[in-house]
Amino acid sequence: MQADESYFPQRIRMRPGISRLFYLIALCGIFAFAGCATTGSGPVAITKVNPYHLQASSELNSGDPMLEFEHRRYLLGAIEHAEVEERYGNYFSIFWKTETKAPATVRLEFRQGKTGNEVHSLEEFVAKPGRTNVTKFQVAGPDYRDSGKVTQWKASVIENGTVVAEYKSYLWQ
Repeated sequence: MQADESYFPQRIRMRPGISRLFYLIALCGIFAFAGCATTGSGPVAITKVNPYHLQASSELNSGDPMLEFEHRRYLLGAIEHAEVEERYGNYFSIFWKTETKAPATVRLEFRQGKTGNEVHSLEEFVAKPGRTNVTKFQVAGPDYRDSGKVTQWKASVIENGTVVAEYKSYLWQ
């Protein structure tokens, strides 16, 4: 199928071959990073935050074995219905790197659907960080059931009382 030549302006007209492939890859890259913003590219940086929302729904039938595995991994060991319900919630994996290897605190600040603009916070102290680190947080069980899903979030790495890196969702204000 050939694109309608009159639809595209002259300067971005699709051309066959490598230039078309480059254009599509550039568009995918723009949309992949549009949801989050990061600051702190110095000796400490947050490279990625993986949020996952485990919610009450029927069996996940996406056709992608990786997504189905992720869903089953969070439910591993939950046998009774009450145990499964306690696992529903939001899970965050914060990937960060440091060249200083100084003790740090990783903080996740977030807002939930039923609490409006109230900011909640979870922290974890890392006494001996490596060059690359993963810190995990969860908002599940009664916190999730009573206050709703996480609607916006911000992750920070703090050394000696100073925020040295942060990564936030698009909706964070």
